[in-house]
Amino acid sequence: MKKTIQKITKLVALSAYLVAYGPAFAAPFQTNETEQGGFFDVSEALPWHIGVKLWSKGPIKKIKNRFCFGHEFVIGPFVEWKPLNGIGIQTGVMYSYNHLGTLGADIWGGNLVDGWSGKATPIKDASNGSFIDVDAIKFQAISIPLSIRFYPGSDRQFVLHIGPRLMIPFKAKQTYYDNIRFSDSESNIKNKLKKILESLNSDNQTPNELKIGTHLTWDWGFSYNTKSGFIIGMNGIGLMLGFDGTKLLSN
Repeated sequence: MKKTIQKITKLVALSAYLVAYGPAFAAPFQTNETEQGGFFDVSEALPWHIGVKLWSKGPIKKIKNRFCFGHEFVIGPFVEWKPLNGIGIQTGVMYSYNHLGTLGADIWGGNLVDGWSGKATPIKDASNGSFIDVDAIKFQAISIPLSIRFYPGSDRQFVLHIGPRLMIPFKAKQTYYDNIRFSDSESNIKNKLKKILESLNSDNQTPNELKIGTHLTWDWGFSYNTKSGFIIGMNGIGLMLGFDGTKLLSN
C-alpha cells in the first residue's frame, strides 16, 4: 500500500511538472512562426494592402523606336500583396498624362525613324538625305504597373521598388512636328531647335491624332511609409506621394 501511494505521488508530481513546463517547449516554435524579422511572417498571413498614390516625373523612354523625354503625371489606386516578410508585389489601374518631346532616333539601335510608323533607317545612311523627325506630343493613357517591392528595415517602413508598367494610350495629340535634315545649315538647325523648345510649353494643338500603340515603360525608386499610412518617395526623376488605407479599413 505504501509503495502504491509513493507511485501515485510520483505520477502526480511528474504530471504537475509537465503542465508547468509544457509551454516552455511550445514557446520557441510559436515565436519562430510569428517572428517579425523572419523570412516568413505567419502573424500577417499573406496580407493585402490597398491605397492611392500619385507621382510627377520626367520620363526618359522609347516609344516605337523613338527617343522620348518630358513630363508625366500619374494618379490612381493600388493594391499590394506581401507573400513574404519584406517582399511585396504591387499593381493597380491608374490614369497617366504625358507631355513629351520626341526624336525619331533609335539611339540604342543606331537608326533614324520617320514618323510613328516605326520604319527605321540606319544612321550610317544619313549622307543620303536622312533626317531626324522631331515632335512634341500630348497623350493620356491607362497605366498598369507591376512592381517588386523590398522592405529592408526591421520596421518595414522604407521601401525599394522596381518594375515594368503597361501604357495603353486612349487619346493623343501632336502639338509640333518638324524634320531636321543633316544637310541643313547650322543656323537653320538652331532656329528649329528654338522652335522646338518653345513648342514644348505651348498649348496649341494640331488636329492630327497620333496612333501611339500600347508600350512598356519602367518605374524604379524608393519610398517611406509612415505609421499613419502616408507615403512619400521618388519614382525615377520625380516626387511620389500616396496613402495606404489598409489600417482605416481594418479598424
